[in-house]
Amino acid sequence: MISARARLARVIAVLSVGLIAAGCTAVVAGTARPTTGSKPRPIAGQKIKQVLLDEAALSRILDQPFKTEAQFPPLFGGRDELSYAYGPASPADCVGVVTVLARDAYRSAAVNDVAREIWWHASDSVRVISVAEGVVTLPTAADADALFAKFSQQWNQCDGTVVYLAGTTLSFADTISDVRVANSVLAATVSDQPSMPGSNPMPVARAIGLRVNCLVDVEVTFFGSESPSGRGTANVDTSAIDIAHAMMDTISQLS
Repeated sequence: MISARARLARVIAVLSVGLIAAGCTAVVAGTARPTTGSKPRPIAGQKIKQVLLDEAALSRILDQPFKTEAQFPPLFGGRDELSYAYGPASPADCVGVVTVLARDAYRSAAVNDVAREIWWHASDSVRVISVAEGVVTLPTAADADALFAKFSQQWNQCDGTVVYLAGTTLSFADTISDVRVANSVLAATVSDQPSMPGSNPMPVARAIGLRVNCLVDVEVTFFGSESPSGRGTANVDTSAIDIAHAMMDTISQLS
């Protein structure tokens, strides 16, 4: 879903805790349309880095602390900053559901700018392992609208599909479910099952939001077995959507 190293880091995080515990658019049917009377301006360049939420904003939304890791620094640039999948994906058309800012999913899009960042849980007794957030800009709002419509169609076709990602260290079987579109946000739930014997699947909330000429791309990964005392209000049905809307609100302020 994120980079190969980040996927492995999530699995290690689960194992470690186990040991310790032992306004600019309106949407109809997924299509974005300009709000009457508004003329949002496309945003581009360094400005999109402001769209990424910081630790304080994420903590307010999910009610748990987060931190960054030096080995996963924030990235900004052109389409070269799009993500590679963990390994060869089958079926390939569903890779965009299980990989944030998947290079193959955005291959045909006229991507101008890319910004992304990963946040990690800062304590063990929490619900969320990590949050991956990204934003891409396209030349026009119409380009972003068309890409969102394409993703919506692809994700709906992938609903109920198991995506296999083959890696040299581990492989993953990601089951896609509950694909839906509402209020300019495309969302899905993924059950991320590593090939490690005895491991539990990790619930993952996915969302892509549309605002002006931008798409925001969000992934929230949960611990597979939550502790009853685990801190936080994160919910696999709503948290990625909430984060996407917060990022979209920032785009509206910048445009």
